[in-house]
Amino acid sequence: MRETINIKYTLESTDIDFSIDLVFDRMDFSLLNLNDGEKDWTRLAFHKCSHCPLNSEECPFCPLARAIDSVISKIHNFLSYDEVHAEVAYNNRVVSADMTLQRALSSLLGLIIPASGCPHTRYFRPMSRYHLPFADTEEKIYRATTMFLLAQYFIHKKSGCIPTDFSRLESIYSNVHIVNTQICKRLRAFCENDSTLNAITILDTLTVSLHSALKHDLEKFASYFSAFSEGSVPPTN
Repeated sequence: MRETINIKYTLESTDIDFSIDLVFDRMDFSLLNLNDGEKDWTRLAFHKCSHCPLNSEECPFCPLARAIDSVISKIHNFLSYDEVHAEVAYNNRVVSADMTLQRALSSLLGLIIPASGCPHTRYFRPMSRYHLPFADTEEKIYRATTMFLLAQYFIHKKSGCIPTDFSRLESIYSNVHIVNTQICKRLRAFCENDSTLNAITILDTLTVSLHSALKHDLEKFASYFSAFSEGSVPPTN
């Protein structure tokens, strides 16, 4: 029997009463629901990404657009700066905060998109699996780089290769920037207001600033790791 992980997002305000239950496969963290979005704006050929490896005959709908349609169709009439109370229930805990709709949507879409089936965003499934709602930029940089380095550990165990820099992570983010750009083009044809567009823009911030972050911002984490560099790890008794 397939084991699943459930995460529930709730957004509430005077005018907004939105909730969505997400069901993920525990093994690979693929999204198991939200696959009914078969609309014109979700067709693969509509503003298809230039680097998309999928074939329209075999896959007529964009898996990413299809997955987020259940969110977009219910929330697109509201404004990005509308204030909401956001609540996320997952892993036997509840996280809640008051924020703008665009920030809450950015967190929700950041959970859904890696699990949607898009070949270019699937690298971020580990971050979705260990979701941190409403993460700030510094937290995103830390999570992305540590996730990537853990991936290199598994690659090294399997092949013996030891990557020495973050160049592949930068390539992954460059590809995701193209995806985000094309998704925004799709949304402009469908959405009356800017809440979802701005949510994607927030998500995309790191894709365009990652190179600078890797060059200038990683050192801010160095002091937290000083115990590892000051000497050998003490032996276990």
